[in-house]
Amino acid sequence: MVDTILNGLLPVAFVIMLGWLAGRIGLLKHTDADVLATLVIRFALPFALFEGAVKTSPDKLNNVAFALCLTLGLMGTYVTVLVVGRVVFRHDLRTAAMQALVCAFPDMAYFGAPILAAVFGPVGFLAVLIGNLITSIFMLPLTIVLTHLGGTGEIESGWQDVPHILGLSVARAVINPIVWLPILGMALSFSRITLAMPVLMSVGLIAKAAGGTSLFALGLMLYGERFMINANVLTNLGLKSSLQPALMALGVLFGVAGSPAHQAIITGAVPTATAAAMFALETKTYAANATATILLSTILCVATEGMLIAFFSR
Repeated sequence: MVDTILNGLLPVAFVIMLGWLAGRIGLLKHTDADVLATLVIRFALPFALFEGAVKTSPDKLNNVAFALCLTLGLMGTYVTVLVVGRVVFRHDLRTAAMQALVCAFPDMAYFGAPILAAVFGPVGFLAVLIGNLITSIFMLPLTIVLTHLGGTGEIESGWQDVPHILGLSVARAVINPIVWLPILGMALSFSRITLAMPVLMSVGLIAKAAGGTSLFALGLMLYGERFMINANVLTNLGLKSSLQPALMALGVLFGVAGSPAHQAIITGAVPTATAAAMFALETKTYAANATATILLSTILCVATEGMLIAFFSR
């Protein structure tokens, strides 16, 4: 059990600290993380997901129950926090949507993928693959629409723009390599097409950069972030670390059990995605609370994931 926890978490914590240390001693600047993030999101991770899909049997990919489980955990958390933001904190729609994104968007790319791969092997990428499709096609476009409505002076005029904005955001998501490359890999798997070994080795070379580079970039991103605690941040931490894993656990309602259920719960327990803070900064909405939530949830997650791995390894 101890070996499983150390194998899953120690490499993650070590590489994050290396990234943080690189910023601390001035070897790299905080802004250099953007270059590393582009490498991961546009190249390494899409090919890692492609490789995982190609090497996964169609029987495992064709798992509707698992997809429904992840959808419930991701979108269920989003809707719940959206209501909490509006009713409890009295946020406007734009701010409530951003709070929902912060709580519901797990860091599957930077934090989740290395842990899932270490604990479950190549099949662990299935949760990242499907979860990424859900967030890219449903969660992010919905957030774009809600922030647009919350930022318009005339709600009626805002609603008229929704179909155009939704269509544009979905189109942008679909042509993103992190979406279409995994879909292509799934199509090849379902078609039972086996790629030549030189092709797989070429893909694998860039795919191997995803885990270490993403964690190093995360550490560099976290360096210099403001440490802040308030009611919003504490609520976000509570909902992210408890509500989302709990909703993932409800996958038993769809017949998800065993290793797939464990993958879903661990995915729900990873910290908030750094992309949520980038989105908040871009829209100038909820930025301070978003970055503070990411910082603290990343620290808290090391303990949370350790307990979950220990529990599932019994």
